[in-house]
Amino acid sequence: MLESLDPFQQLLLGVTSVGVLMILLVIFLTASPNFENTDRLKKILDFFEKKN
Repeated sequence: MLESLDPFQQLLLGVTSVGVLMILLVIFLTASPNFENTDRLKKILDFFEKKN
């Protein structure tokens, strides 16, 4: 099936499938009960707010 596609179409299909897998992985991981948002930017901003 993939042999009948152009190389560019094969590349596009591969990149799209990897992107969909990553999106599904993020949805799966954030839905788990042990998920905790450890946002580094938020921690840094909170640190500077406490300093002042």
